Amino acid sequence: MAKKKIEILVDKFSITAVGKMEELQSLQNKKVNDFEDGLEYYAVQSNGCNVIITEDISNFYFSSIPVFNSKFFLEKYLI
Repeated sequence: MAKKKIEILVDKFSITAVGKMEELQSLQNKKVNDFEDGLEYYAVQSNGCNVIITEDISNFYFSSIPVFNSKFFLEKYLI
């Protein structure tokens, strides 16, 4: 069951790569308090994504990219 759900997601969404550049950007941005959130943000940014989907919206206060929780995203774009 879980594999089937993941298969559906993989068909619809892409997962971005994280490299040295994203690591350095996350470390150098003084607005970023959580390194992992910074990695996510810069991976999204460098791969030309339009939105960040997370259940931790408040951690992306520094984002210039729209940030949605999964429920809002699904209601807005898929339903």
